[in-house]
Amino acid sequence: MCRWCEPGGRATGAGLLERPAQRLVGRSWQGTHGEAEAGAILSLLKSVQAEAGGGDTFAGPIVALSWSDRADGFRTFVGVEADGAGNSLERDGERIDLPAMRFATDWHDASGGDVLEHYAALIEWVRATGHRWDKARLHHREEYPRHADFSAPPALRLMLPVIAG
Repeated sequence: MCRWCEPGGRATGAGLLERPAQRLVGRSWQGTHGEAEAGAILSLLKSVQAEAGGGDTFAGPIVALSWSDRADGFRTFVGVEADGAGNSLERDGERIDLPAMRFATDWHDASGGDVLEHYAALIEWVRATGHRWDKARLHHREEYPRHADFSAPPALRLMLPVIAG
């Protein structure tokens, strides 16, 4: 099954999803919510897409991880799975090793409205299904198609790490 057809994929609604242990290579950013709204994260997404190569529909997703670890902002890592391709991310990017994790997930498409409202609905779904949002390793994971058009309204997989309640 392709990643876009898994639970929480384009047509299935919220669901639970396992991700295996994974090594990502990419770039980090930290700053304020205002800086993010002004385009800092969008710029980072575009930069990683350009460095990793964005044209292959079947390439693994661009992954954005975030940690809300300060009152005035947060930090983000944007990367792709390390695959030995030899691109500039492989040569000089930061590396993050993730353990296998379980996520609550839902697909947010371009017509889905506000991403933050969609996250709020996903958080409620987590509570309603008896799970807990597990912020021990990271707070959010987002997956974007490698060929995403970052000048258009966002289309992405929203993911919250969870454990049984």
